[in-house]
This record gives sequence, C-alpha cells and structure tokens, in this order.
Amino acid sequence: MKEKTKQGFTLIELLAVIVILAVIALIATPLIMNVINDAKKSAARDAGYNVIKAGELAAATAGIENQEPPYHYDQGSNLPMKGTKPTKFTLDIDKEMNTQLRAWMNGFCVVKEYGNETVTIDESKKTENECVKVTYKKYENGTVIYFNPEINKKCSASEYIESNSLNENKSGCMKWYVFNDSEASDTVNVILDHNTTYGVRWSSTDDSSTGGDTVKLKLAEDTTTWNKGLKPRLIDAYEIAEITGNDKFYADERDISWFYFENNSKTDPELSQGQAKYKWLFDYTNNCTDYGCSIADNSTVGYWTSTPISRFPGSAWRVDQNGSLDLNGVNHPGNGGVRPVITIPKSILQ
Repeated sequence: MKEKTKQGFTLIELLAVIVILAVIALIATPLIMNVINDAKKSAARDAGYNVIKAGELAAATAGIENQEPPYHYDQGSNLPMKGTKPTKFTLDIDKEMNTQLRAWMNGFCVVKEYGNETVTIDESKKTENECVKVTYKKYENGTVIYFNPEINKKCSASEYIESNSLNENKSGCMKWYVFNDSEASDTVNVILDHNTTYGVRWSSTDDSSTGGDTVKLKLAEDTTTWNKGLKPRLIDAYEIAEITGNDKFYADERDISWFYFENNSKTDPELSQGQAKYKWLFDYTNNCTDYGCSIADNSTVGYWTSTPISRFPGSAWRVDQNGSLDLNGVNHPGNGGVRPVITIPKSILQ
C-alpha cells in the first residue's frame, strides 16, 4: 500500500492563527496595561499617605518644641518615611493640623486638599511642574528661631538658656528673629537678639566711604567660630524700614528719614516695658524698657546697620535704644554694636 503523505499547516491556517493571536493581544494588552497603571496609581497614593504621616509626626515634634504652626515640608525636608519618597512634593499643615499635599510620584500627580481625608490622583496635571508649585513656609516677622551657628543646627527652646542672650555672647544655642521672609525663598534671614560686641566704631576714619571697615572687621572676629556657610553680615537700613512697613524711608535723607519703629514717624510712642511691637529689634540695649522693649542691657546703646549716609560722609544708620532708626557719627567710640544677621536654609529648620 502506498504510505500517506504528512501535511503541515496551510498558509490560510497559519494566517488564521496569527489573526486569532492578534485579536487576543489587542484585547489582553489594554487589560494588562490597566492593571499595571492601577498598581502605579495605588503606589503613588500610598506614597502620598506616607508623606502625610511623616509630616504629622514632624509637626507633633515641632509643637512639643514650641514651634507654632503652620508647618511646611518639601522634598528637601528630612522627613523619615516608609517606601519611596516622591521626587517632588509640598506638604502644608495648618493650625488645626489639617493637611494639604501636592506630590509627583510614578508619573502621577498626587493631591489632598484641606478638609479632605482622601489622597487622590489629579489626572489633569501631566508634568511635575504642573503638579507641584514650589513654595516654602513663610515665617512672620519676629518669629523666634533657636539656632547654634557654630554647629549650623537648629536647637530647641529647652536647650536655650537666657544667659546666652547677654551682650557679647557668641556661642551656643541662641535666640534669633526672622525678618522679611517670603514663600518664594528656600532660605530665611534671622537677626540675633543681642549684640556680640558693643562700643565699636563704624569706620576707622570720619569718612563713611570706608564701607564700615571697623564694624565689619569686628563682625568677622565675633563670628570666626561660626559655620562659614552662614555668611554673617549686618542688617541693612532698608531692611529695617521694610520690617516696619516704612515705604518712605530714604537712606540719604538724614533729617527727614529717621523714624521710630512703632509708628514710622518722629513721634515718640511712649510705651511701657514689653509693649513695643518691634521690641525684638532693640531688646538688650540701654534703658530700652522705657521705650517698650522687654529686656534692657546697659552695656550698649544700639547697633550698627551696614548703611552709610552718602550725602553726609561722617554718618551711618544705627538702631537705637529708643526703638528708632537714627544716624550716628561713624568714628565716634561707643556709638554702636554688632548684631549679626545670618541666612539659614529652611530645610534645616524643619
């Protein structure tokens, strides 16, 4: 008998199989991709909850250390959290401990609004920059910061001792005051609550064109053990005017521009001890309690700013014991002191 010849698949049969497989792939691929996408979304939401939990813990610790809300955290903050940290986020916590989150994770915009307990995905935000607008916590003028400039670290109120605020102290956990901050800045300027030196000339000559060589040299000496990245400096007279809201101040108008902090005018406010709104600007000066400050120190009558009066070369601006910004002779001994300003990254304070 003749043996039967074995035959393979015909071309039509192969094409049919390929078409069937293609149809299955078309059906299965979106399902698989949806599963993967949902898993990524779930992971992104979980990361959002982890950020919130870490922020709430940090806020509770800050409250114990007498740091008042609101609190702001971002990817530069040292928040200990489980899992993967979002590449970019902002977390804000208000006075009632409500939270608001914006975070970019796994290609998704993770959000949570104040008063809403649920973390969701905002599908309308397709990029990191659309999702997370970089803002930073704004500190109000006069906010107290405890900071040790030698080790470049925040310290707690419990570590601070009042003797560290005495004039001429230059080390340890000291008290500082924030001024002229904004949400756009990732750093904050703070001024010390006392002078590191008193009784120093502004200039080595009667000419203010030296740029305050004497007082700046003393500033450098006083802060030699401080962290170099802090770049200690003197406050500018215009910064003082900005703190008090005096938009009419002009440094070269000697007789017109001097003013009391409390009312931005030449009228003595006649305040009792501790009543001055801007007492933190002239605490620890001679008899300042007669003008509304909280704590007097008879060793100094005030402190120098970095601002000369160019129209009157023998003068520069000084913060005085009576709560005012006034002019003084640059080469007169004992006329002013050194009260340093430093700039601190906000991430260190969180």
